[in-house]
Amino acid sequence: MNIYVVSSDRRLLDSLRMSGSYGSVVSVSKDMVIVMEQAAPLRAEPAGKPFEAPVAPGDAWLVSDALLDIHEAIALRGIYPDNKFIYMLSNSSEPLALKAAQTLCAAHAMQYILPYRTPKQVAEAAANICLSRERSASKVITAVGALPQTGLTTSLVGLGVTLSRLSGARIGILGMNGWNPGDSGFRYSAKYLDELWGSLQGKQLQAAELPGKMQRLSQDVHYLAGNRDLKKLYYYQTDGVSWLIEKARECYDIVLIDAGSYPDHALAAQSIHAADLLLVQTDQSQQAKAQWRRLYEHILQPVFQWEERQTMLLFNKMHRSPDVENEKQLSRQLEMPYIGSLPYVPSFYRSETEGSLLAFPWPDYEKELQKVSRAIMHYYGLPSVDENESDRTRPRALPNGSGKPSWLSWMRPAKEA
Repeated sequence: MNIYVVSSDRRLLDSLRMSGSYGSVVSVSKDMVIVMEQAAPLRAEPAGKPFEAPVAPGDAWLVSDALLDIHEAIALRGIYPDNKFIYMLSNSSEPLALKAAQTLCAAHAMQYILPYRTPKQVAEAAANICLSRERSASKVITAVGALPQTGLTTSLVGLGVTLSRLSGARIGILGMNGWNPGDSGFRYSAKYLDELWGSLQGKQLQAAELPGKMQRLSQDVHYLAGNRDLKKLYYYQTDGVSWLIEKARECYDIVLIDAGSYPDHALAAQSIHAADLLLVQTDQSQQAKAQWRRLYEHILQPVFQWEERQTMLLFNKMHRSPDVENEKQLSRQLEMPYIGSLPYVPSFYRSETEGSLLAFPWPDYEKELQKVSRAIMHYYGLPSVDENESDRTRPRALPNGSGKPSWLSWMRPAKEA
């Protein structure tokens, strides 16, 4: 199979060639496309033999919306109905324009690749489409907050420590909330994301160096706090963020990512793209419910195809009262299953002030963290420490899950990485 690429990004062409997935990678300029479209209606012979373009059936097209708008791409598609056709949506597209482009792609049997991806990720996505490959497990779980200040960082840190204790897995936790570094409530003395950015964007930081830059929370759990410099937020590029996630995947069995509540920048976008499982943390407030629906409609659905992803609700600060909705009611209203419900803890803010949040001296809270951890262990097929005590500190591949408990039947196990 050959692939014809209508894009001015040389890095994308290099990534496609280095993948080894194609017989040849051919760069096609916009001027060449215009010539092809003008030549298509012509008759090559008086007998009426139609024009035959120099592209074999079964070849593929990869077209950037930066060079051809959706209507020009559809016209090109009409010339090559027997080829696979992939349309790349750019980072600058507005949500409504993205929705319209996706609808037109579906109407004309065109695949598309969503924005906020590195050239390497675009090449991988194109290969998956052209060669009908299924995406393998990334071992990444990303959490998004419906609102700020829902306790997302604390929940994720507690989940990481509990998951490691129950499974013996090595857990890396990355703070990708561009608006909050996530360093309150415990004593943080390691590096921050903004301090590492130069070595990330330059792809200099190696996997073996990463744990030394992070805060050790327990024997097998490390945490990297996020961005402190708000001026840098929209200067972060997808390549550097992708590099950090890739190095974390090399270091740890499971990577947990705090993507914050505003997924409109490269930090959060790459975190969502990389994830096998997406957790949405919310509380019982009406504001959280309304904000989540806006976030879903304006960003998450058009940019990330949210409805096609494996998503679960994680409730926090939950009150047991007839005056507020419970987990089941909220789950039905938000049309997502929930994986756990962390209770409201009156002494939480005192623990935050004392810097002792990592102690988690709350039995009901700990019980829910264990429930969520066991669900994740099922998802990845991780054995418990009791089942495999000898493997606690040994790197472990993540096998396919088996013997699914009935209460987890809604959770599709991740494919083997």
